[in-house]
Amino acid sequence: MELKDLKSKVEKIIIDLKDNGKYPKENNLIDYKMELSIKAGDNHVDTFMKNFSKDIISFSNADGGIILIGIKENKTTGIHEDLGLNQNNLDILSKLDLNDISQKFVKVIKTGVSIDLQQFQISTRKFYYLIIQKSNDTLVPTNDFTDYKITKGSIYYRASGKTEQANSSTSEFNRFLQIKANEKSKEFMEIWSKLLPEMVDINPREVLILNPIQNKVYGFNNKDKKLSGGSIEIEKTDNGVFNIILNAINAGEIGKITDDEGKPIYKLVGEFHKNREHIIMNSLGKAVKGSAKYKFTNQQLKIVIQHLGWTDSENFSVVNPPDGTVISKYNKFLWVETMDEISGRKKVHFSPSAIPELTKIINNDKFHMNLFNKMLALK
Repeated sequence: MELKDLKSKVEKIIIDLKDNGKYPKENNLIDYKMELSIKAGDNHVDTFMKNFSKDIISFSNADGGIILIGIKENKTTGIHEDLGLNQNNLDILSKLDLNDISQKFVKVIKTGVSIDLQQFQISTRKFYYLIIQKSNDTLVPTNDFTDYKITKGSIYYRASGKTEQANSSTSEFNRFLQIKANEKSKEFMEIWSKLLPEMVDINPREVLILNPIQNKVYGFNNKDKKLSGGSIEIEKTDNGVFNIILNAINAGEIGKITDDEGKPIYKLVGEFHKNREHIIMNSLGKAVKGSAKYKFTNQQLKIVIQHLGWTDSENFSVVNPPDGTVISKYNKFLWVETMDEISGRKKVHFSPSAIPELTKIINNDKFHMNLFNKMLALK
């Protein structure tokens, strides 16, 4: 879970505690801690790390977690004691800077962690909650940290309502790997279903993706049991088989390509651009000036282009425009093309169909004051 989701969840828990006195049981997501274990001479950062570093790693390696501090759960009876935190505990937790904690974790696991620590109150009693975001990577200590009860190379994770060490035994390690494999499979299917909604009904192993721009093909490798890609020669001429198929699909001549259950199994991802008739900015300006009855500059023409919603700025650059400058839904009138594959130089091109649209605005004097803060002069 992400921090925002955990925060929403813990806020609901706190409301239930205050209004109904209901305490969720400790599980893979929730843990209780009555108070901090404090050693004389330790500063607030060391005290926090000694109390929570192992828990933070284990929750991060699972699905994230919530630790409610100041509440004790009797695991035998299930009874909770919400006595709150004493002043010494409150002083330590209130001094913490989470940036300092993250830097400490960089020394332990070579990366920071995403956590949040907030105080809350029930009646006059004060508590804290600690939320830990799930990590996309498996966090593993790079050295022994005896004070934190952490050993080099150990994989800690949350399971069965407690902290487990994945590599303490073969069976435990296999269990951890299965959890991670299931997570990756779920993530994989979520990505696929967003890109290709039909994927929820189709076996991913039966899908083949062609990328004509890079001459790549992607699919499931039955031998290695994984997704893989490779190079493929795709004939890009108008009469090439690839374009014949694409054009037939786009024209509706191929109504459906289906599996045995009648569900579509093809999807066009991206576009294969053929050379389009185009003009550059200077030529566009000359063409519009030739058909307009008012005088104007190219900068004023850019103002009209932005007014029509074709670009996000009236001061857009024609050469190497930033991503998002040209609004894609108006690619009937303008688009960005890569002029040089090595340097990556790009340029805005215009369709001749843009000329009458721009001329129409220029010739309508009702727009002049609003767009140019003055009336344009007649030729």
